[in-house]
Amino acid sequence: MRFRSALKLIACLSVLAFVIGCSQKTEKREISVLLRMMPSQERFFRELIIPEFEKQNSCKVSITTFTNEWDIERILKLEESKKDRQRSITLVKTPFEMARVLVTKGYMKDLYSVTDSAKVLQDLAEYHQLASGLGYFNGKPYYIPRKLETRILFYRKSKVADAVSKFESHRKRINAELKKQNGIGLPAQYVLESDPGQWDFYDLYVAGSIWANEEYNGVKMGRMAHRGARYAGTALDLVDKSLQLGASREDILRLTSDKTVETYLWERIFVKNGLYNPGMWQDPWKGANIYTAVKDGKVFLASMQQIDVFLIHGWKDDPSMPSYLPDEGDMGLSVVPKAVAFELDEAGKPVYEGSRAISTGGWWWGIPKTSPHAELGYALARFITSRENQAKECSRFGMVPVRKDIINNLPQVFDQGWVGEIFQTSIKQIGINELTTVPLVKSYAEMSQNLIDAWYSLCIEYEEIDGEQMNFSTMKMRLASDYLEKQKKLLGEDYPE
Repeated sequence: MRFRSALKLIACLSVLAFVIGCSQKTEKREISVLLRMMPSQERFFRELIIPEFEKQNSCKVSITTFTNEWDIERILKLEESKKDRQRSITLVKTPFEMARVLVTKGYMKDLYSVTDSAKVLQDLAEYHQLASGLGYFNGKPYYIPRKLETRILFYRKSKVADAVSKFESHRKRINAELKKQNGIGLPAQYVLESDPGQWDFYDLYVAGSIWANEEYNGVKMGRMAHRGARYAGTALDLVDKSLQLGASREDILRLTSDKTVETYLWERIFVKNGLYNPGMWQDPWKGANIYTAVKDGKVFLASMQQIDVFLIHGWKDDPSMPSYLPDEGDMGLSVVPKAVAFELDEAGKPVYEGSRAISTGGWWWGIPKTSPHAELGYALARFITSRENQAKECSRFGMVPVRKDIINNLPQVFDQGWVGEIFQTSIKQIGINELTTVPLVKSYAEMSQNLIDAWYSLCIEYEEIDGEQMNFSTMKMRLASDYLEKQKKLLGEDYPE
């Protein structure tokens, strides 16, 4: 009897162990990815990337979205307050401006704590050294690169050709207009080149002035643009121009340094002389508004990210990505114009020249300290940025790739038509930029709003009275009197004395 009872007990335990084992094998780990994407890109991610990863790793991946990058910290702080079993965010799509902030405030894991350090170094070696290098803080890697971003010059080829052909008929007017403002007029031996890749800030002025004073579709208006809404994209335009003019990180933070003042002076001159489309600040414009303005013939030239240019061109065979160009063959691209001082010397040359170097930014994949399955998050980031998946996503949405085996073989990976031109121009611009980035300070977002407030007040709304002119010295004085104390308060210990 005892022997028979023992056999029954063993049989029951075996069945129970089998059932438990099966349930453990079929139980899927559930994780969430925190991100922000365009609707079409998120659909691509949900339908063509996630399902294969779920299949390979027996897991369930959901998506949590944020509206703006400053929401990330709030969401991760909320995640910290949850019990372990309630936490789900395993991977975070992180913009460059937030990368250091999240590390400094203790929200992100370093990758060495997730998996073997030798494996991490071997994996990161597959990415462009700039992309992987920007993910290091305090000597440790915290992020896996997703994409690099920078701005390039978008223009309508036919409208540039039109400006070049009509320049001589506008030369006298433009020279007189400038003489009232810089005391000299056009730079010495001035010629408007037909290739915008050779332009500087004075060439932008000349082309913009011609377009603003010619009728197109029966209307005269400013037809150059950059973002103008009160958000990060507009601040980036101001920071980039300062960097081009030679401003250091400290110059930008100080606000009243000469190269930063020069940025506001150029912006004031462009606004005052009607070169910018006023919709920039009246509506005000973000990227999609500029796309529409291009479609409506209201903008001929703009500083845009590569993904903006991709969306402006669009895909003929995809109704969800229509072209905004009246003629798809009319899209021109180049690196950004060279920065020069507005003031000219006695010989008629700008008193100094800047460069074409602007900031390089982008997005990275980071693993939060609260991640319930950190190694799975690491595997997902690597899967998303595999050669096959990155090539698909970049070719579809105009992302600048970060993998060496794609960057070094662009002709073999992408068509050499307009898609290839976007990538070639963007990578050329990134090469010019080298290690140029926006200032990495914890109050960058708040500082950005201060920069935009100053732009609205001193470049757009400022009224000159009794023959007064907003020149360099006046701009410097007003920046100091109206915005410097606020800048110091926002930055605190990060303000460079």
